[in-house]
Parts: sequence; structure tokens; C-alpha cells
Amino acid sequence: METLRADVWVIGSGAAGLMAAITARLDGADVAVVGKSGPGKGTSTTFAVGAFSGPWEGLSEEAYKERVLTAGRGLNETDMVDIAAAEAPARFQDLIDWGLTNKSAPGVFMALPKDDPGDRIPVWGREIVRCLVAKAQEVGVRFVDNLVVRSIAAGADGVCLRAYGARRRRWLELRGGAAILAAGGAGALFLHHDNPQRIGGDSHTLAYEAGCVMQDLEFVQFYPVAIAEPDKPVFLIEPEGADLGHLVNADGEDILDKYDITVRPAATHARDALSQALFQEIEQHDGAVYIDLTHVAKETWCANPISATKWAYLDANFNAWKQRLRVAPVAHFSGGGARTDLDGATSVPGFYAAGEAAGGMHGANRMGGNALTECLVFGHRAGAAATAFAQGRDQGARAPAPAPTLETGEPQADPDDLRTELRQVMWQYGGIRRDAEGLATGLAKVRDIAAQAARTRGINEPRRLEKFLETQLAAGAAELIIQAATRRQESRGTHARADYPASDDENWRGHLKVERQADGPHWWFDPLPAEDGTQAAE
Repeated sequence: METLRADVWVIGSGAAGLMAAITARLDGADVAVVGKSGPGKGTSTTFAVGAFSGPWEGLSEEAYKERVLTAGRGLNETDMVDIAAAEAPARFQDLIDWGLTNKSAPGVFMALPKDDPGDRIPVWGREIVRCLVAKAQEVGVRFVDNLVVRSIAAGADGVCLRAYGARRRRWLELRGGAAILAAGGAGALFLHHDNPQRIGGDSHTLAYEAGCVMQDLEFVQFYPVAIAEPDKPVFLIEPEGADLGHLVNADGEDILDKYDITVRPAATHARDALSQALFQEIEQHDGAVYIDLTHVAKETWCANPISATKWAYLDANFNAWKQRLRVAPVAHFSGGGARTDLDGATSVPGFYAAGEAAGGMHGANRMGGNALTECLVFGHRAGAAATAFAQGRDQGARAPAPAPTLETGEPQADPDDLRTELRQVMWQYGGIRRDAEGLATGLAKVRDIAAQAARTRGINEPRRLEKFLETQLAAGAAELIIQAATRRQESRGTHARADYPASDDENWRGHLKVERQADGPHWWFDPLPAEDGTQAAE
């Protein structure tokens, strides 16, 4: 088996991974970034709207923190929010210094495309990736592309990653002093989503199987206002634009008024409530929920610079200014992940996490624009901490290798069919609205898919084996999400239980955690102190 070495391995080349890699390299580490495709490609950063929330352009740190904590429904890790507020402006300045095309507004730092996309689909995050990849290459970060990391072993002697490359037609060992997991969330586990197709929960499964304490996995955020016209691509209407339109059901009722959603922009500060409202209306009106933009003047729409880049595309591809458009929520962001300290360290020595791979900052619901901010701030901190840990560990030469991936028999199913079935199961049973019966059904189906995905004995076609490995990772993440959703018997933020429709601070104000043990998952609830300083019920 071929072995590659680095001081610090970074898994994932989105904003969190690239910021971590740049920081580690500037601190003197030999850094390698491993990804499923080329640098920055296939990452959620590329498809991001490009807006970073933070104390910027006149918004105070206190005002920013209040917004974040309000969105998080009482479960944010407040010390992480404090750090984000204190350090975000410096990280924004890093991007400016590295050449990011940008524009600012109070509380928002925005990346902008260098060229007007015209009637082509605008991709704002591409500029963020371009900027970070260029800086990483400038400082000497290495990129190892087209590999699927399947397992990780980490400890006091360093780390060893086991990865498979279909193009190389073989397994590889990646040894280092430390590893930073920044492989994104689990949005593509669901039938309807806006994530790249291969963002299917790798981070959840890799961290859990490596022994990390995981938390808040039940909190999956759905973006509420996505165009859902038949035979058209999914396309997000950004929060300010959505507020300019009228969200109505088939009977013409205003949905924001009907569900008493008063905060604005609703799709920024009430993503959970608006997604749940739209989902309920879609069920009641046979899929017919609309946004009406026909009354919106071009000048009004284009006052927002991000909205302005969408005008021609919406006109050419959706005729948006002359007819109302069907909309629906889509899976968007994973609120939970590996439990980390303020420097990205997980409970496993030498193993760090940042971005959607980590849980804690956002609590039960993420405020719009905070995903990219988290990536920069905690990617930077993880890069520095991992570099310090890696010193003197001889690039993991003595670290134990992960156990080989279990093969339980010859394949009986197609991996593409399994992934499609998994997405349907997660949407139907583990998505926006949940209940005990549906979660139990979903869990049984996910476990059956996982068993089928483990049947890889005798596969000699590299791309097919790679797909099975990714399906194993996806099924592992899906099982964790459903188990967490089953245990939290309340509705809070992005986690909505039809059989427990109210929030229950007395019993559930805290974090649901899990850790892998020899006999299976060990789950426990870690309550937060009550408002009066006493401990909540356990």
C-alpha cells in the first residue's frame, strides 16, 4: 500500500479546509489537502451565496452575538460565538488582503463575482474558493486529489488516514502528525437539497468511527425559499429577495402572516420556522406554494448586490417577473458534528474539525451568513492548533493504521440505487417534520441500506467500489441523524417533532451527544445550566 506523508492532513478543500491549510502552512507545517476532486471543486463553499455575517461595517459585536444566539434557540456554545464575534473581522481582512472581490453592508461581508454572469447561473462562492486556493498554492500547500477518505486513526503518535482512489485503482495510507476534518455536512443525504451531490455525511461517519464525541446531529437546517418548478434546477431566492416577494399558498393566503413569522429577513433569522411552515403548506395544498415577484421593480430588486446578479438569470430561465413561481424548502446545512474545543480539537488527540464537520456554534438553528464566518474563524484556529500538535510526531510514522473496511459479502445492489433510496428515506422519515413511528421506519430502512453497502467483496471496478464506500459513509451519517432525532423528544429550531410539537427547556435545553464504544453507540444528554444558574433536569 502506498504511503503519503505530511505534518498536517486536511480533509476537504472548502473554506474551512483551505483556511486551516493556509494557517498551518504559514505556521511552518508541511500541509497536504485531500479531496474527492480538484481543489475547491465539489464543495459547498463553491455554491454558497458568498455572504459572511459578522460585526462589520457598523454592526457591533454585541448586536451580532444577539442575532446569532436568537437564531440558535438557546443551544449555541456561547464561547464559540464570542470568538467568532471577536475574530471574524480579522479573517475578513485576510480575504481582502488575499485579493477577494468584495462588497460590504452593515453586518455583512460579501464575495462578488468578478464578471457579470448575465443570464448564466451566478456562482458567488467560486470567487471565495479561487482566492483561498490561490493563496494556498502561493504558500506551498500540497493538494492530493480524487481520493475518498474512508477511515481515520488518531492519537498521541499522530494520525493515519485510509483512502481509496478510483483513478489510482488502489488504497493509500496518509500519515501525519495531525488531521483536520473539514469535509462538509450531510445535506446531500436528502432527496431535495442544494448541496453538491457528494456532500453526504462523510464528516459525521469519519469522526464518529474515529472515536470523537459527536453532538447536535439532529439539527439539520433546510433553506426555505428554493424555486421548485418542474423540470427546472433548484435555485435559492436569497433572504432579502424573498422578503420582497409574497409567499402564498394555493388559496392566496400569505404564509408569513398565517404563521406569525415577523422577523426579517425571514429566511435569515427564522429559517427553521419558515421551512416548517412551507413544508406544512405543501402537504396541505398538494405541493402548491408560491413566491410572487411580479410586483417587484428591477431597481428595488437590484439594490442588493447579490440579488442584482440574479435578475437576468431569473428572467431568462424562470420568467420570474411575469409569473409566480413554485417554491419549497431544501436540505441546506448540518448544525451538528464533532464536539470540539475553541481551537477545533476533538476528543481524540491529534484530530481536529472545522466548518460543518464540527458542532456547537449554531445551536439548534444557524443564522444566515454564519456558515462561511465559522469556516474562516475556526478553520484558522484549527490550522494553528493542529500545527502545534504535529510538532515532533514524525508525520505519524508510529500511528496505528485504521482497521480495513469490513466486507460482508458480494454486492446484491447497485450503489447508485442505494444512494437514491437513502435520500428518499431521509426526506420522508428524517427530514423537516419527524415523529416516532416515521423515525423508527426510517432507521430500519437505513440499516438495511448500510448492510447492503457493506457488501463489497470481489468488486474489481474502481469507480463502483468508490461509490460503495461513499454510500457506507452516507448510511452511517443517516443512522446517527435519525437516532439523534429519535432521542430528542421536543421541537426546537431545525428539529421538528410532530408528536412533541413544543420546546421543552426543562428536559431538553442542552446537547445530545454520542460516542462510539466497543458495544455500539453510547448516547447521553448534557444539560445546560438553567436561566437561574441551576442545572437543568437530566
